[in-house]
Amino acid sequence: MKVNSLFIKRKKGGNIERIEEGYFKREKGLVGDINGIGGDRQVSIATERARKYIEGEGAKGICGKRFYENITIEGLNIEKFFIGQKVIIGETIQEITHIGKRCFPECNLFILNDPCPLSKEVLFTRVLKNGIVKAGDKVGIMYYNNTDDGVR
Repeated sequence: MKVNSLFIKRKKGGNIERIEEGYFKREKGLVGDINGIGGDRQVSIATERARKYIEGEGAKGICGKRFYENITIEGLNIEKFFIGQKVIIGETIQEITHIGKRCFPECNLFILNDPCPLSKEVLFTRVLKNGIVKAGDKVGIMYYNNTDDGVR
């Protein structure tokens, strides 16, 4: 797995910008991002499938216009992750706090019972260790047992 792209939104109503690297601060999130204020959804992470959806079909629903992820990860299989799991992204260590994005009840896709991929293709994390994340950085999963060093 690797970081494919990074996004930031600096102010409410502002544009979503693609960036080459960002600094992620412990217990805050992406520095300069409108959502980098702490809480349990400090960083949003999406699969490539979700990113393609946002750029294409997503215009049919509310999220395609409102949602953006901070990090898009190539090769991310969300089914392999669980809440509380720690991941290494670039220089950072992040802990998964939520899996999937809730649908807006007023979304026409939700009303038609046609949920978008964001309900299953997005993770939210909190930053445990400060650091820079760049496009192209590797993503690792932290494991703990008596026989390995804890990182893969």
